[in-house]
Amino acid sequence: MQLTISRDDPDLGRVEEEIGGLLATLPLAPDAHHQVITAVLEAVSNAVRHGRRSGGLGSVLLEAGVADGHVVVTVTDDGPGFDPGACPDPRTPERLLLPGGRGVFLMHHLMDGVDFAFPPGGGTRVTLRKSILATRGSAGGPPEGEPLMNVSTRTSGDVTVLSFKGRITIGAGDVQLRSAVREALDGGATKILLDLADVTTIDSSGVGELVGCCTTTNDRGAKLALLNLPPQVQDILVITQLISVFEVFDDEDEAVRSF
Repeated sequence: MQLTISRDDPDLGRVEEEIGGLLATLPLAPDAHHQVITAVLEAVSNAVRHGRRSGGLGSVLLEAGVADGHVVVTVTDDGPGFDPGACPDPRTPERLLLPGGRGVFLMHHLMDGVDFAFPPGGGTRVTLRKSILATRGSAGGPPEGEPLMNVSTRTSGDVTVLSFKGRITIGAGDVQLRSAVREALDGGATKILLDLADVTTIDSSGVGELVGCCTTTNDRGAKLALLNLPPQVQDILVITQLISVFEVFDDEDEAVRSF
């Protein structure tokens, strides 16, 4: 499959659906399904944000298929290129709470192979590889046509509970996450619980917004905690070592009592 993604109006939902459709035809376990989608979104997001030279094309090319027992995805841009080896470790204390800088790190941790090439004519081509497992699992992506993000607000005692359903990804759910938390703070909330049970996908932008929301809440003298982390969100927080930054609960009553 081939997909051309506009930098001016990137449709990451379509990227997720197209890749998810390919993966659904393969004997890929659910955790690997999600890892591939997350890594591809990271590669596309990096290309959209950073991979464009002055006067260059306004699009990014994504190609995906199966070769030698692997899912193989390439993402190509026409930008100035960069040194992948110079990307700092986002888990170091001085970088842990920064809003960005986790994309390349996550790609390496989620995929079996990540290679960068820099064609003579310019640009960057990243190739992602994931082994196809022998046992089929149910598809891990969201159903086609699912809204990018729905947010609902309710209270439990004096705690404001924000429930999210859908994707927390660049340009969509990440913005709604930020807006929902700031609206709650502006409305006088001092105790905020984020219920992430129905979050289907999160990328580094979404993780960055979680970190930003935590920082903003603390700066305003309020408190924020996370509830019902789905495995795909917990895995990303563990990989980036951000799991230690947040208070995380599996039971709402316990979370409310802890504030």
